[in-house]
Amino acid sequence: MKRNSSIVVLYLLAVLSVSMLSACSFGKGSDLQMSDSTLTLSVGSSANLSVTGGSGSLTWTSSDSQIAGVENGTVTAKSVGSAVIKAEDEKGKTCSCNVTVNDKEITKIGLDRQSADVDAGKTLQLNVTFTPKDASDTTLTWASSDESVAVVNSSGVVTGIKGGVANITCRSRNNIEASCTVTVKGTTSGQSNNNNGSNNAYYGHYNPGYTYRSSDFVFPESSSRKLTRSEINSVLSSRSGSSVSGSVAQDAVNEIYARNGYCFRNPSIRSYYEAQPWYYADPSFTTSDFNSIEKYNISLLLEYT
Repeated sequence: MKRNSSIVVLYLLAVLSVSMLSACSFGKGSDLQMSDSTLTLSVGSSANLSVTGGSGSLTWTSSDSQIAGVENGTVTAKSVGSAVIKAEDEKGKTCSCNVTVNDKEITKIGLDRQSADVDAGKTLQLNVTFTPKDASDTTLTWASSDESVAVVNSSGVVTGIKGGVANITCRSRNNIEASCTVTVKGTTSGQSNNNNGSNNAYYGHYNPGYTYRSSDFVFPESSSRKLTRSEINSVLSSRSGSSVSGSVAQDAVNEIYARNGYCFRNPSIRSYYEAQPWYYADPSFTTSDFNSIEKYNISLLLEYT
C-alpha cells in the first residue's frame, strides 16, 4: 500500500510539472505588442509595423482602408483622415496602432534663379518647383522686401519700379520659402520722365515697352510713391470737370486698377481704358496684387470720391 501511495505521489508530481511547464510555455509571448502605438503619415507615404508575441501567423486589418491600407505590416497612407491598424494572431490575441494621415506637404521650394536683373518698368517671371512634385497644397504668398524698388504679384511676376535691390520671397502655407535677389536697373523716382523709353517706372506694371507720358494719368506716380493730400487737392481742383467718370478722384483710383490690368465691368470705363496704348486687360489680376503704396493711395483717394 505504501508503495502504491508513492507511485501515486510521483504521478501527481509529474502531471503538475507538465502542467506548469505547459502554462509557462503558453504564457511566454502570448500577449501581442505592436512596434508603434501611433503613426503620423502624409498621403502617399508608408511605414512598417511589426508585432512581438502571439501564436502562429498574423491577420492584419484596417478600420478604413480608404485612408490607410495594410499588408503584412506595411501601412500605406491613401487619403487624409485617421484609421486603426490591427493585428490578430491565431488564438484571437490582438494589438493595434492609431494612424493619422495628413496632406502631402511641401518640403522644399525651388526658384529658377537666385538672383536676377530687371530694368525699371520691365517685368520678369520667377518660376517655381516643389518637392515633392505632387504636394497637396502649393499655395504661395509672394512678397518684396522693398516695394519702392520692385513689386511682385501672386503669380511670381516681378516688376522693376526704380533703381535698387529688393529681395523677392515666396512662402508656402507650411512656412517653406525660397527667395531671389532682384537688382533693378534704371532711373529713380526722383527724376523726371524724358519720354525716350528709358524710364517707365512711374507708370505701372503692364506694357512696359510703351513710353508713357505724364499726361496719360491723373497721378503718374501713384503706383510707386505715396501721394499727399495737398497734391491731391491741387490736381483735383485743376482737373475738375474734365474727368472720364465724372469724378477725378475716382479716375485716379481707376487708373491704379488699370495699370494692373483690371477688367472693368462698366462699359464706358472699360472702353476708355481699352483705348489707352499703355493698357491691356489681365484676367488673372486680383486686388492682392496691389503693392502697399497702391493700397495706401487707393484708400486716400477714396476719401475724395
